[in-house]
Amino acid sequence: MPDEPKARGVTVYFQRVQWLHEHADEPVVLWAHVVDGWEVRKVDEFRDGHLSWADADHESESTCLGTIPVPPPTGIAEDPQFVVDVVDSAEFEYIWRRARQDGTA
Repeated sequence: MPDEPKARGVTVYFQRVQWLHEHADEPVVLWAHVVDGWEVRKVDEFRDGHLSWADADHESESTCLGTIPVPPPTGIAEDPQFVVDVVDSAEFEYIWRRARQDGTA
């Protein structure tokens, strides 16, 4: 797993977490923009393809920012139900734009 990049002493990274489960109403991919351990933007991708997003100014019934810091990617990956990838900003921005354009709340 790549090291999380640091910018001006701030830890910033983007992650894609595949959640391996059979729950019909839960997301299967969890995307997050993380700054110093806190989600600042998040997209949940569901099995049927719909996207739900959250940031400091918006949340939906199914997607909101975490209220506690997220574990580092290596910590999440210790749980076998999760497959974690640190992705580049372009990949996250693509899914972020799709989620916002879909108008899915």
